[in-house]
Amino acid sequence: MKRFEETGLWEVLDTCHTTKSTPLEKMKEILNEYLQEILVHCRENKGLAERIRSLNHLRSQFTTYLESKALTTKKLSVLRIIIRQALDAIDTELGIIKMDLEHPDRFIEFPADPPPLARWGGNVVDLIEYFIGPQAAGLLLLPSGKPMNYEESIEFLEKSYGITISNASDRRGKALDRQKNTQFQDKMRRVYLEEAEKRNL
Repeated sequence: MKRFEETGLWEVLDTCHTTKSTPLEKMKEILNEYLQEILVHCRENKGLAERIRSLNHLRSQFTTYLESKALTTKKLSVLRIIIRQALDAIDTELGIIKMDLEHPDRFIEFPADPPPLARWGGNVVDLIEYFIGPQAAGLLLLPSGKPMNYEESIEFLEKSYGITISNASDRRGKALDRQKNTQFQDKMRRVYLEEAEKRNL
């Protein structure tokens, strides 16, 4: 719970009896910071039991402050409004957890980035050599139908094969320098011919 105790909202609560009231606009900033911490905590912590425990603990602390006689003064009315809004946010997160428990099928999580479609077992220059032709010939297309430029084709290869291609321009140059020694494409042609021969057996 330390992450919440270090927020500006707890600092205001701890000093509300001895300091002047905080302006409304400043309180809104402090509240937004606190609500962001709640969201981050709930998204980072996948354990439902821990999330419920921590949210209920925060709710109990806020309720105690809200029921405090010191907060009934007109001077602290803004702080009472802010505490109620924080309680609403906590109740919303608890409601989401309840829905998650009662209807888990509605809370299917998808990865931020889809996994690669395949893995490349060769070296990167071989892969670029193989795709330079289709890209230059305009056969690799964007969803819009527009031919991919070289940078877009590199991004396509990275996402498709789950790799990172650094210095893509230099690697393209190395691939093109193989014009008289295209070992990879020569190997692929031999494999192709071997498969064709097997078909005829």
